[in-house]
Amino acid sequence: MTKEQKKLLEDHKNLILAEARKNATNLPLEAVQIEAYRIANAAVKDYDPKVSKFSTHLTNSLKKLSRFSTQYGQVVRLPENQQFILNKINKAEKELDAQLGREPTIDELSNFTKLSIQVINNVLQNRKQTVNLANMVDSPIFVPGNNDEYLHFCYHDMSPIDKLIFEHRTGFGNKPVLSNEALAKKLNIAPSTLSNRIKMISDKIEEGWKDD
Repeated sequence: MTKEQKKLLEDHKNLILAEARKNATNLPLEAVQIEAYRIANAAVKDYDPKVSKFSTHLTNSLKKLSRFSTQYGQVVRLPENQQFILNKINKAEKELDAQLGREPTIDELSNFTKLSIQVINNVLQNRKQTVNLANMVDSPIFVPGNNDEYLHFCYHDMSPIDKLIFEHRTGFGNKPVLSNEALAKKLNIAPSTLSNRIKMISDKIEEGWKDD
């Protein structure tokens, strides 16, 4: 990405964040924020100044956010081989939970089962389930393409607790999306501590979205 493209993104940061907030009515803000950054990243790369102003081009691109929540609602039946992998993952989750005294992260599951994060995400994302957007706790994955390089960049260097927070605030790895109150209780940390960690995670997302 050129310096000019990075400057365009930085100059329109408030627009990107405003569109993310506007479209976070049914989904966690962090999930919509990630999608908004990705759309902006793509928009600056295909922008033609001869056609329109960048603000117009970006606003039109960010209209995709309004369709973001409608992508979720499929009921999928797992193939037999994926059911076998799912059983392996379920067993690993129980064993790691006993060892660690908490639920394992997707990364820890990957290391334990010797399955890639991509395979684990694919299996968990496609297991049979019905989406109820009114019940955020039981909703499935909210981050499309959650095997892509950008999400892995955000996720890779986090501590285990921050990985769990990221998973439960975005739905990464098909983890149930929890409210801050429920998540703080689940992780046995103070709500203020959780808020600070979410802010750090948000900063990391922002740090990477215009670095490629």
